Amino acid sequence: MLLLLPLLLAFDNPAGRGVDLALKGNCADAMPLLDQSMRDPEASRDTKRTVATAGVRCSMLLNRQNDAMSFIGWLKDAYPGDPEILALSARMFSDLSDRNAQELLKTAPDSPLVVEMNAENFEKHGETGKAVAEYRILLQRVPDKPGIHYRIGGLLLDRPAEAKKEFEAELKINPDNAGAEYYLGDIARQDSDAPAAISHFKKATDIYPAFGEAWTSLGRALLDSGKAADAVTALETAAKLVPDNPTVHLALATAYQRTGRKEDATREFALQKSAAEKLNRTNTTLRKNVAGAQ
Repeated sequence: MLLLLPLLLAFDNPAGRGVDLALKGNCADAMPLLDQSMRDPEASRDTKRTVATAGVRCSMLLNRQNDAMSFIGWLKDAYPGDPEILALSARMFSDLSDRNAQELLKTAPDSPLVVEMNAENFEKHGETGKAVAEYRILLQRVPDKPGIHYRIGGLLLDRPAEAKKEFEAELKINPDNAGAEYYLGDIARQDSDAPAAISHFKKATDIYPAFGEAWTSLGRALLDSGKAADAVTALETAAKLVPDNPTVHLALATAYQRTGRKEDATREFALQKSAAEKLNRTNTTLRKNVAGAQ
C-alpha cells in the first residue's frame, strides 16, 4: 500500500528516510521521522498517507498501540471509505484485539472478563452451545451482570420457551433492556398471545423510542388484533424511522385501508413497491459482488 514510496525516496527528506527505514524493519529509528513528517504542515496529503501507513506497521511491530491508533485515525479521517485504509484498519484492530486478549489471559486468568471473552469468541464462531455454557459460568460468578441473560436468550431463539426465561431474567436485572422486551413480544406473537405481544412491543418503544423494528411489530400486532386506528399511529412512526422497509409500508397501507383512508393507502402501496424493488436491486448487487469475489 506504500504507493508513493518511489516519490518519497527520490528526495532526502524525513518522510522518505522514515518510510525507507520502516520497510527495512528498522522501526525504532523510523518512528521519530514518521512522526515528524506527520506534523509537517507542508507535507502533502498523499505523502502523509504513505507515512501514516508505514507508521501503523511500525507501531504494531513495536507494540505502541496508542501510536497505531493515532496513525489509523488520521488515515480514516483523511480517506473515509477508502478500501485499502479500511482493510488496514480491520487488520490492525483484529491484531490489537488478539494482543489485548492475550494480555488479559496472562494478567488475570481467573477474571470473569476472561470467561466473558471466551463466550464471545465461541459466539463469534457460531459455537452456540459452548457460548451458552460459558455465559452460564459467568452468571455463576456474577449473577447480576446486565446483558448476559439477554445474550443467552438471543442464542436460544430457536428454543422460544428457554429464550423467554432468559429475557425475563434479564429484565429483572435491567428493566430498561428494550431488546429483551422486543424478543418477548415476538415470542408472544409466535404463541398467538396478541395482548402480551402488544404489551412487550409497547414497552420496547417506551424504553427506546427510535426502535424502528419494535414500532413495526407493535403496529402489525395491533393490526392483527383489529385495532387498525392504533396501528396507524405505530406504523406511521415506524415508516419515519425505517422508510426503506417494504414491510412497514405494506402494513401501513393495510391499516389505512381498514380505516377508510384510501388515498393514503394507495400512496403507501406505491412506497411499498418502490422499497421492495430497491431492496431487490440491493440484494442482487450484493449477490453478484459475492459471486465475483469468490
